[in-house]
Amino acid sequence: MNKAEILMHPVRMKISQALMRNKENGLTPLEMVKIIQDVPQATLYRHISTLHQAGIIRVTKEKKVRSVSEKYYVLDEEAAQLHADEWKHLTKEKKLSYLSYYQLSLMTQYQNYLSMLEKKQQAEDLSTFSLMELKIDEQHFEDFQKELNQLMRKYYDRKNEDADAPARTIAVTIIPET
Repeated sequence: MNKAEILMHPVRMKISQALMRNKENGLTPLEMVKIIQDVPQATLYRHISTLHQAGIIRVTKEKKVRSVSEKYYVLDEEAAQLHADEWKHLTKEKKLSYLSYYQLSLMTQYQNYLSMLEKKQQAEDLSTFSLMELKIDEQHFEDFQKELNQLMRKYYDRKNEDADAPARTIAVTIIPET
């Protein structure tokens, strides 16, 4: 199984997202089961094992609870990135399949967000969507991507400073030419 197949599986994406939101202390498999409630425990454990064997998640600490050793997992953010050279070797069908998983993941998160608004009886949906076409040359396009990445990284790296702030999903899809 290649890295893209490991990362883009819907259950493993949920595990990665849960670990991204808990990167300071990590999570035990039992804590993940409580967060990812729509996946059976045995299935979740199997996917945790796959991610661990692939080096995408790692054990950060172990605690003895009664006679069992509880493992805390964290996401290895570098290993969890799919690099351009890995992406370009995939077939068209695989790329479309992974894009579908990505969109499904976003849809699931948005549905969860709307359900949360209903439970809290908040009327205002603060999510935003935008689509734009930019007519820019290659150099400006590269600059744009670099600046966008730097901006997102700047706020992502602040996670430790804003530990009590809510998690917000920012999803960007760039199609170089249409």
